[in-house]
Amino acid sequence: MRLLIGQTGAPTSVVNASLRGFLEGATEHEVLALRGGPDGLVDGRFTPVGLADVPAECTRRGGSWLGAGRRAVTGEDLDTAVRVLAERGIDGVALIGGNGTMALLRALTERAAAAGLPLCTVGIPKTVDNDLVGVDHCPGYGSAARYLTSVVPDLARDHAAMRAIEPVRVVETLGRSVGWLALAATWHREDPAHAPHLVLLPEVPFDRAEFLRRVAEALDAHGRAFVVTSEGAARELTTEPFDAVNHTRILMGGVARKLAELVTAELGVVARGEVLGMVQRAAGALASEVDRHEAAEAGRRAARLLADRATGVMVGLHRTGNTPYEVSYDPLPLAEVAGQARPVPERWRTDDPAHLDDFYQWLTPLLA
Repeated sequence: MRLLIGQTGAPTSVVNASLRGFLEGATEHEVLALRGGPDGLVDGRFTPVGLADVPAECTRRGGSWLGAGRRAVTGEDLDTAVRVLAERGIDGVALIGGNGTMALLRALTERAAAAGLPLCTVGIPKTVDNDLVGVDHCPGYGSAARYLTSVVPDLARDHAAMRAIEPVRVVETLGRSVGWLALAATWHREDPAHAPHLVLLPEVPFDRAEFLRRVAEALDAHGRAFVVTSEGAARELTTEPFDAVNHTRILMGGVARKLAELVTAELGVVARGEVLGMVQRAAGALASEVDRHEAAEAGRRAARLLADRATGVMVGLHRTGNTPYEVSYDPLPLAEVAGQARPVPERWRTDDPAHLDDFYQWLTPLLA
């Protein structure tokens, strides 16, 4: 078979592990690399690739060997892509990405079928947002979470030292529509004295008065207030393009600074807003070994599925045990995944990290 492997959306610190895993699983087949995300799919930027072309050390670095990108793909684009795939003799396509990527892959699958092209398609999950439906967690999330659990407690300790001149600090994580990363940033099992006092999630409507009350309460109790927020929480305070189609307009962040300005204006205390930004998804030096292993295995499973002529599915990760921690990799229909987002479940939608012990139990194996 002639297979094509590509990535759309943004990189993660373990996305190259999925690429190497795919190549390891496809050694008996000819593999081409799709370079440059969806633009490359439409333009036919396909180059031969083998395992030797992607050094093992790439799996311990951020970025993407394949290149990444986003595009609001049109019907004309899909027709062009199907024609290019047919001209290049592609039998199977694997795309690494999140819910937007799975929507693109589903649309490509349907367009190819309508054109009479017997194309096999398999999605490889990848997103730090952890918002793919039907899975326990997504490759990429564990490493971004590990970064946050490593640095946010130190930011809290720094804040404790500076409370006299900076009583309030608001730290912003990624997550435009879901709060999985913000929750991870509250992890404090090794340092409960420096746990965040408040966390804001996109899944919970922002209550201005309640937010100010909770900050004031923390100031009274601790002499400082340390807050974690998702970039998509309190979105009414910003003009960021949260609902842009296919995320083609990037978010610059900044709700933490808006919240800090609100605190200063209403409570009369100095507040700082910290935006952690892209380092959350890029920090290969702090990537989780569990995450790296699972990303590679998802890639290997995708190659095997294509070899078996599977089509219209995504590799799914499902937890089969906590002690010991184990996962299975059962495929899911793209129709159940494409274009959908999995929010934080109701039981973890709280603004108080003291009520998240069950979440921390779920999260801990992913950080190793």
